[in-house]
Amino acid sequence: MFALPTGNRSRADAMPILLARSGSLAGRRIYFERNLLLGRGPLADLEVQDPAVSRRHALISIADGSCFLADQQSGNGTYHNGSRVTEPVALADGDEVRVGSTVFVFRAADERRRDSGTASRVAIRQEPVDEASRSIVRPLAGFSTGSGKALAEEVARLKRRLDFFHAASRALGRTLDEPRLIAELLERAMEALPQADRAFVVAWDEDSREFRSLGGRTRGGGAPEIPASRTLLEEVVRKKEALVSIDAAADAGLGAAKSIHLLNLRAVACVPLLVEDRLVGVLQVDNVQQGKGFAEGDLDLLGGIAGPIALAIEHARLHRQLVAREVLEHDLALAQRIQQSFLPARLPEVAGWRLAAEYSPAYAVGGDLYDCFALADGRLAFAIGDVSGKGVSGALMMARLTSSLRAAAARVPQPTAVLEALNGEIQAEADQGMFATVLFGVLDAGNGRVELANAGHPLPILRHADGRCGELQLAPGAPLGMRHPLRAQAFALTLLPGDLLVLVTDGLTEAATPKGERFEVERVVELVRGGGGDAGKTLDALLKSARAFVDTRGFDDDLTVLCLGRR
Repeated sequence: MFALPTGNRSRADAMPILLARSGSLAGRRIYFERNLLLGRGPLADLEVQDPAVSRRHALISIADGSCFLADQQSGNGTYHNGSRVTEPVALADGDEVRVGSTVFVFRAADERRRDSGTASRVAIRQEPVDEASRSIVRPLAGFSTGSGKALAEEVARLKRRLDFFHAASRALGRTLDEPRLIAELLERAMEALPQADRAFVVAWDEDSREFRSLGGRTRGGGAPEIPASRTLLEEVVRKKEALVSIDAAADAGLGAAKSIHLLNLRAVACVPLLVEDRLVGVLQVDNVQQGKGFAEGDLDLLGGIAGPIALAIEHARLHRQLVAREVLEHDLALAQRIQQSFLPARLPEVAGWRLAAEYSPAYAVGGDLYDCFALADGRLAFAIGDVSGKGVSGALMMARLTSSLRAAAARVPQPTAVLEALNGEIQAEADQGMFATVLFGVLDAGNGRVELANAGHPLPILRHADGRCGELQLAPGAPLGMRHPLRAQAFALTLLPGDLLVLVTDGLTEAATPKGERFEVERVVELVRGGGGDAGKTLDALLKSARAFVDTRGFDDDLTVLCLGRR
C-alpha cells in the first residue's frame, strides 16, 4: 500500500483574433495561430503603417492556449486597456491593445477558467494482477437493480442532482485553489449521495502511469487516510467506463481484488473523469453498511457529478501552466532587455556613409550579434556573428562575445588579432560544443579602406556603384572555438562612393517556405543588386522579401543584417 498526497478544463479549437478598431487597419480581423509581431518594419507579421509605431513594436505570443502581450522596447510604448505595458501581460477576451494610434480588440479562442481542503488522504493498495482480476466489477451500462422507482424518490434524486450542479458551478467560479475546490465538490457529492460512506478523487498521469490523490471525504469525518484498491482504479482507467457492485462482499467479480474484502466494502461505484475523451482521474464512492447499495438512479447521478470534478482537475492543470508561463514570459522579457543592452542603441552617424541594421531573434532572446562602434584612432569597427544554439544558451554566449569583442578591439584593433582573442575566450566552452562564427572589420571612413577577417561566417556581399554585385571571396576560416590558434587571414578592400557592403547571418539565407525551399545567397545577391546602393532601402527590400518568402512558417533562426554604404 502506498499513500498519495491529498486533493481541472477544456481547450477551444478556434484561433484568437485581433479586431482593428481604429487606425490604418480599421475594420480588419486578424486571425493568428502563432506568435504575432506588430510593427512598422518589413519583418512584422502585422504591418502597422503609423509613424508612431516602431519597426518591432509589440509581440503577442501564444503558449498553452493563452496569449501574452509584450512591448518590444518601442519608442512610444504599447498599451493594454489604457495602461502602458512594462512587463508581459496575459490577454483576456475583450481586452484593448493600442500601438501608436491603432487600437485592437482581442478576442480569445476560448474563455479561460481557473482552478483552486481536504480532510483525508488516499492510500492505494496494490494487489497481484492476474487474469481473474482483469474483470473486477460489472460495467454501469446495462446495470439494473430490478425494482421500480417511486415518483417521490425520482424527484428527490433529481433535486439533489440539480443542487449539486448549482453548488459546483458556484465553486468553479469562486476559487482557484485546487485542494479547496475538490474538497467542496466532494462534500457536495456526499450530500447528493446519502448512501455513500466515503468519496475520493485521484488524478491520473498518463505518462507516469501513476495516480495522485486530490482529496477524500468520509461520512463521519476525521479519517486521516482513505485506503483504496489500485486494481479497481486501474480497471476504470483501462476501460474508461464506470464500474459498480451492489454487494462487494458477495460479488464474484471482485474475488481477485483482495483489498476490497480487506477494506470491508459493501457497495462500490468507480467513475472515470473524462475531458473530451481524455481520462484525467477517477471518482470513487463506496459504503461499508449492509443494505446501503447504490440504486441505478444514484449511479446516473454519480455520472453527472463526475463532469464538474473532471473540469475542476483540468482547470487546475491549465491554471498551473498559465501561471508558469506568465513567470517565464516575465523572465524572458527581462532577458530580452538585458540582451538588447549589449546591442547598439543606435548606429553611429558617419559623414559620407549610411548604415542600417536589423536584429531579429527567433525567440525572445537569440544567439546572433552585431556591433558598430568608434575606435580610439577614429576608425569604425563593425562585426556580425552567430553563436551555436538559440534561445538562452546562445544569448549568454552572445553577451559574452559582444563584451569581449569591444575589449579586444580597444587593445589591438587589427581584425585578425581581435578574432584570435575572441577564440581564446570561448575555448573553455568548446567542450560543451559551443562555437561561433564572426566576421569583424575596421573601416576608415575618410578613404573608404576596410580591413576584414572571417571566422567561419557567411561571406559579405559587395555591390559596386555600377551595379556589379557578388560575394567577397574571403578565406572562410574556422569558427571560434573550433581550433587553436585560429589563424584567421586578413583581407582589405576600398569602398568607393556608391558602393555598399552587406553582412548577414544564415538566418536570412536559410529562411524557408512552408514547403522547405531556402531563401539562399543568390536571392540575397539579386536583392542587394536591385537596391540601388542605398543601405536603408536595401535592408528594407531584404527583410520584406524574406518575410513574404517564409509566409506563415515564420523564421526558424535568428536573423541579422548589417549594411554599410558609402554615399
